[in-house]
Amino acid sequence: MSLLQIPLIKKYQRPIIKLYGLMALVDTGAVVPMLSLASELVEEKFHAEKILEKHMIGGIGGESYGDVYRLKDFKIGEMNFSIFDAFVPYEASLKYPILLGAPLFYGMTYGFDTVDGLFFVDTKDVSLNREFKLYELRGQLYPQIDGVLIQDTSLFLSNMPFGLWV
Repeated sequence: MSLLQIPLIKKYQRPIIKLYGLMALVDTGAVVPMLSLASELVEEKFHAEKILEKHMIGGIGGESYGDVYRLKDFKIGEMNFSIFDAFVPYEASLKYPILLGAPLFYGMTYGFDTVDGLFFVDTKDVSLNREFKLYELRGQLYPQIDGVLIQDTSLFLSNMPFGLWV
């Protein structure tokens, strides 16, 4: 078991950490990680390749259109993602260039210590070397972390002709 502690940038009310010299919002309500940067910069800085085109994701902030890129060896503190898929919107935002969603920490306990200014992650014996992939199912993006596909089953159950038989 390993306890990771990543400093929060204390001047913000939201949980912001610094990654690759950029502000990264830890958004526990987000499912899909986002790199809100120009695609050329994502390709150059992160050696990323485009794997899915022309997608829309929605959330509290509204809808966003963009592409999905695959990065290699993306690091969050001591965690290394040998594969890290992220949504790159067509319109970049300078407010929070990196958005980290909850599925990245699947199988772990995480939280925020606002007194000492820390984002902490208890790995619960999960490896610090992970793979995070995004898959398109019925036009929506679903995360897969270390081989576990995380999906909203209501999408499938609502399309059954007579509901779910128990």
